[in-house]
This record gives sequence, structure tokens and C-alpha cells, in this order.
Amino acid sequence: MAADNCDKRLYDKWDKRWQAPEDNERLTIVGRGMFKAKKKALLAVLQGIDPGAICEVGCGLGYTLGFLQEAGYRCVGIDVSANAVQECLRKGLNARLQKLEDVTEEFDLVSSDGMLEHFLNFEPYARHMMRISRKYVLLIQPNYDSLSGQALAFLANVLRRQVNVYEYNYRIRDFVSVFADNDFQLIDSRPVFFDVCRILLFERTEV
Repeated sequence: MAADNCDKRLYDKWDKRWQAPEDNERLTIVGRGMFKAKKKALLAVLQGIDPGAICEVGCGLGYTLGFLQEAGYRCVGIDVSANAVQECLRKGLNARLQKLEDVTEEFDLVSSDGMLEHFLNFEPYARHMMRISRKYVLLIQPNYDSLSGQALAFLANVLRRQVNVYEYNYRIRDFVSVFADNDFQLIDSRPVFFDVCRILLFERTEV
């Protein structure tokens, strides 16, 4: 019950943050540079596996979801924030209000961009991502093992002029370990923007 209450508070923080999407979409020069680098690296990863149906978990205001859709991929975004989903729909993106644990469909690729680090215990959510994945899970995670990743996390509030939703400083190895324990092998670990973050691609190994 305590974990559920913590998640509810976290969901409420996200929904409140997305109340004024026009303010949240004003990226800094650093933010624009990082997103450009992220799109380039993400496209290279996806072209190597050519996924079919994609589910973007925690799609927020639709940055990554919009890129996937524009690149021609068949994708749907889910989020717990009604404000975020409303903004995605306004942009013409395929998004719906839904909790990850309530998803019953399966997808060729399940992805998330900067989501799992916000949970005190990310493992249940990682397992749900694996549960609905036929083959691949892709994570875009801050790399707190790199000096650039640590510096950007410290400066994030100043650069954006707002308080970020709290991030726990999980290491890349923490995600790799959890996925390996659930029969998903890391097949690509790609640094983005001076290794501020990493694109991690996992593949299901069980038959």
C-alpha cells in the first residue's frame, strides 16, 4: 500500500508538471542539442532491428513518441497524466491515458525515455515492460557513471528554471542486472551527447 501511495504522489507531480505544456516545451540550447543527438542515435538503433508495433511508456508531451511517428513507426504512447495525453492528442499523436500495469497487449518493442529513474523501486515497472514485449525493450536513461551525466543532473533545475521530478541515481548496471534476471540480454548500449545518457536495447532470450 505504501508503494501505491508513493506512486500516486509521483503521478500527481507529473500531471501537475504537464499542466502548462507550452512552458515545459521551451528547451534550452543544451536541451535542443541533446534531443537532436538522441534522435540520431535512436534512429540508428531502430534501423538495426526494424521493429513492428511499438509502445512508448510514459510518453509525456510526446517528444520521443512524435519522433517515432514521424519516422514511420507504428507506435502508441501511454501516460498516467491526463494533461500529457491531451497535449499529445492535440499534436496528432497516438496516445492514451493508461497505467503500464493495466496494458494487456503485446508489442515488438516497448520503450521509455527517462522514466524508470523516477521510481524508488523501478523493478516492478521494468518487469511490466518486459511482460508486454514480444522481443525488445529500449530504455533511454541518464548515465550517472559519466561526469557529464552528473553535471547535467546538477544543473538541470537551473537550466530549465523549474524543479524536475526527483530522479534516483541508478547506474546503468542496475538496469542491466534487472533485465538479465528476467531473461532480457543487453545487445546495445549507446552513449548520447557526451554520454549524458544511454540508449539501452534489451532482447528477450527465453524461448
